[in-house]
Amino acid sequence: MTTAAGDGVVLYVDPDDDRVHPTVDVLEGAGFRVERVSEYAAARERIEDRAVDYVVSEQHLPDGSGLELLREVRERDDALPFVLFTGDGDEQLASEAVGAGVTDYVPRDPPGKQRLALVDALRAAATEPDRRFAAVTEQLKDRAMDEAPVGITIADGRRRDTPLIYVNDAFEELAGYDEPMVLGRNCNFMQGDDSDEGKIATMAEAIDEGEPVSVELVNYTDDGDPFWNRVHIAPVTGPDGDPTHYVGFQLDVTDRVEAEREARRQAEKATREREKVEALLDRLDGLVTDVTSDLLGADSRSAVEQAVCDRLIATDEYALTWVCERDPAREQFSVTTWAGSDDPLTEPLDADADDPVARAARTGDMQVATDGTLTDRYVDLGIGGLAAVPLQYGDVSYGVLAVGLAPDATLSQPEQRVLSAVGRSTAMALHDLTSQQLLGSDQVTELVFSLSGTDPFFLGLSTDLDAEFVHTGTVTREEGSTTFFFETDADPEALEATVADYDEVAAYAPVTVSDDAGGSADSGRGGSGGRSVVEFTVKRSPLVQLLLDRGGRITAMSAADGTGELTVEIPLDAQPRSVVEAVEDGVPGADLSAYREQERPAETRQGIRGRIDERLTDRQATALRTAIVGGFFEWPRETTGEDLAESMDIGRSTFHQHLRAAQRKVFEELYPN
Repeated sequence: MTTAAGDGVVLYVDPDDDRVHPTVDVLEGAGFRVERVSEYAAARERIEDRAVDYVVSEQHLPDGSGLELLREVRERDDALPFVLFTGDGDEQLASEAVGAGVTDYVPRDPPGKQRLALVDALRAAATEPDRRFAAVTEQLKDRAMDEAPVGITIADGRRRDTPLIYVNDAFEELAGYDEPMVLGRNCNFMQGDDSDEGKIATMAEAIDEGEPVSVELVNYTDDGDPFWNRVHIAPVTGPDGDPTHYVGFQLDVTDRVEAEREARRQAEKATREREKVEALLDRLDGLVTDVTSDLLGADSRSAVEQAVCDRLIATDEYALTWVCERDPAREQFSVTTWAGSDDPLTEPLDADADDPVARAARTGDMQVATDGTLTDRYVDLGIGGLAAVPLQYGDVSYGVLAVGLAPDATLSQPEQRVLSAVGRSTAMALHDLTSQQLLGSDQVTELVFSLSGTDPFFLGLSTDLDAEFVHTGTVTREEGSTTFFFETDADPEALEATVADYDEVAAYAPVTVSDDAGGSADSGRGGSGGRSVVEFTVKRSPLVQLLLDRGGRITAMSAADGTGELTVEIPLDAQPRSVVEAVEDGVPGADLSAYREQERPAETRQGIRGRIDERLTDRQATALRTAIVGGFFEWPRETTGEDLAESMDIGRSTFHQHLRAAQRKVFEELYPN
């Protein structure tokens, strides 16, 4: 009747014309002959006449359903191919159709693709008469249990101690027991020392009550190897509702349980580490805050060092702290400040020694020595480790801060960074104190250097122009550039042309030019009869920077004919030898010619006022006072220079000349070199 080519008669049951016609076209195009009916009753009549080879039906019919039609067909004909082709079905409908013996279940959507699927289903039915969903036989069930990938056991619930009467292959592989070894025994033979008694009691209670139960517990293989077993036990009841058997499903979940345990261990470890870090950060934050506060209150170098040592020793992790300073004459480090015990280190340390303190000073980096690498010098102190922190500000060293750890303490990376920050803060405090000492102290060290060659630039200019340059002031800026003011007898035009050849000078400008400047060639040095004030701006001055770093300042600087002299002042405790070495290294041709410690007269307001009065002429003092009381410096001005000149009975230009001269002398006293 039907063939693989599909030349049979298809009864298509569907009330919707819009759906039917495209489907009929596809079926006829595939070689089938199609008869179409729209109602359940009409379909039943055609099937009873045995005039069709296939049935294709929609689920929803005006007088019934496709599922009802299927069931009636199966009562009469078990072999007639029947395909349920519907767009309104779901998983429940598909399940019921399979149970009723449908040949195939084809959802209608998407229409184009599923119409072709319908053709394939009909062709398959033509060549495979038994294509219909097969019934599950007892033999199939047995094979499914035997070959299932999970362990399956069946225990007899009617016998004492519920012995096993069946185990599948997966159970034998899971537990390592052969079937003859376990049949007739209660499955508790898999339990051992690490099996959870609470889980065992839970299973026993569920079996006694005939309830299903699921647990995870440690079981043991025949070889005694433990594994985590997920056990699910379900009762099988008889006609009276009482359990007759118990089916057990067993799965090795060791990998998952161990992974979860490891995840929990890691999470707990992370929590402990986080709490430890948070506590550490709180402690370190308090340490930095307290050290900073103590540094702000210190008024001397010894007070700074003692404040830091005392605060560090108050931390339980630190047993000893001390500060070592370098003696340039002996090339050794000696302890200047000590905290933590009554017996400080007294033996000097060579500057070139293979020692954490010496290395920290040489490298400018913190050095850490653990218990296993400490030398006898430190082992005898009873400490468990050592951190040597350089007290470095720029290129200036103020010694080394040594921190001895308690025997059971460790030094984490965050703690090392905090100690480095403490070292930098301490060095900065020492630098600020040194600078303040120079400004406020009556005692200073004065160093005089002779200069030769072409560097700094004003030495070269003095040779090129056969002129004299005398330093009158310096202005330093945060961005690094420095402006020098010099008084010179050089010809202004020649100076401007010559300075253009000096790369280190970024900018040049005349400030004041004498009326006699640029005179005849025989009028004096440099061909000029007068002197001018000029300014030179350099991008960076190593000399100024190294003096600032050491709390020093330039008090005098001059050059003539390629030779010159430099005078600087530094605080008494600024280690003069290191300053001399720095100047001689940083300024080519500089050579120390004089060294003296001297008293610097204390500045008072009356003293400054007295010096100003001594420098001002009567006319200059009168012009300055008249300008002040006359409101000349107010804005908007209350009077003009012409008004003030008239009050002094002098010309306007003369008034301005006297006023500018007075202002300059006042500023020179307020802002000395």
